[in-house]
Amino acid sequence: MSKRAWLAAALLCVAGYVFVYATGRAGPPIRSDGFSHYVYLPAWFIYGDPSLSAVANDCCGGEFPPFTAIIRWPGTHGWVNAHPIGVAILQTPFFLAAHALTAWTNLSPDGFTLYYQHAAGLAGTFWIVAGLLVMRALLLRRVSDGAAAVTLIVLLFGTNLYHYATFDSAYSHAYSFFLVASLLLVTERWSTAREPDFRGALLLGLVAGLIVLTRHTNALFLVVVPFYGVTGLTSGRAAITRFWDRRRELAVIAAVAMLTIVPQLAIYYQATGRLLVNSYGELGFTFLTPHLWGVLFSVTKGAFFWSPLLLAGIAGYAMQGEATRPFALGAAIVFAVDTYLIASWWDWQFGGSYGHRGFVDLLPLFGLGLAAFFEWSAARVTRQRAVAIATVALVALSSVQMLQYWNGVLPVSDMTWDQYRAVFLRLR
Repeated sequence: MSKRAWLAAALLCVAGYVFVYATGRAGPPIRSDGFSHYVYLPAWFIYGDPSLSAVANDCCGGEFPPFTAIIRWPGTHGWVNAHPIGVAILQTPFFLAAHALTAWTNLSPDGFTLYYQHAAGLAGTFWIVAGLLVMRALLLRRVSDGAAAVTLIVLLFGTNLYHYATFDSAYSHAYSFFLVASLLLVTERWSTAREPDFRGALLLGLVAGLIVLTRHTNALFLVVVPFYGVTGLTSGRAAITRFWDRRRELAVIAAVAMLTIVPQLAIYYQATGRLLVNSYGELGFTFLTPHLWGVLFSVTKGAFFWSPLLLAGIAGYAMQGEATRPFALGAAIVFAVDTYLIASWWDWQFGGSYGHRGFVDLLPLFGLGLAAFFEWSAARVTRQRAVAIATVALVALSSVQMLQYWNGVLPVSDMTWDQYRAVFLRLR
């Protein structure tokens, strides 16, 4: 059942992508944040200039426009991209295919013509579909096939994940969804291995490095590794002993992760003369005035307002069943700290988005809680029916509101209650 659910999800993601661009509901895939995530690829493979200067000269008259978040570094005058290279790395196979098709059809090989645009867009679609496949493997280790199938569908259509698989697929969230799901699966497999697992350690280090390269603050998600299986003092001591016994594998994880990150450090050093920089320049966090209500519950961008089924994911962790127990402590730390970081960012809405896009990266963790909740609901027929009715209704609401966003009925940011009531369920 979950295999069919995943296949249906894959087909619907592709269909949704085609619909969005065939009907003109979105501009070119390489836009806004998608531009700055992608721009490394033409710089590397077409212009042979990792400094980004050649791209700036060719596409933008020598100066990147403000929307790209690519700034001149004071002192060196080098270009510093607010967004790191992780997305570009995962887009590379798609870019190379587009480059070959562009040469074959005699289109301009500048990195931004038709095939390049949709290679970048479909790359995000691919990685979300791959992330759902990883989630399926993770869920089948702990819940029934039916609960896993429902969880996959709810993750995709009951949240804003489908939007980032289609309409805004060139953003980093598609890639983070895949990488965080992979982190959970690889962590569990490595942590529960009865024999030394250096192959698993290598893979875990690679995933960890790519997570940091895709969004630096997502280094926070790596706490799920040391806290896997920790539920109290006894299991905490056991985890410390286990880590000490496997210290050689830990060294492999750390070494591979650092080697993965080195190219980004080299780019920063070339542009600024420093290994570590704030790539957003003067922009940063307002830690003393976090917008916690805004990012969690408000009509403006509240994650639980726009995706209320995520509350069922929280409930799944509260039940402390086998499906969630090994990850519960790590998930709680990640959710608390990441929410605080999101709420403290200078633009706590994260610009234009359907729902709050900052929480898309957390969806694999919510998925574990959702699976536990749906497994619990299946234990009694009356409970199952009530949950099924509520779930269908909330998935339908999420889907309708996503279409409203696509049709321009919902504003991209700064939504108010008056606006929400005025356009509720209105598609045009």
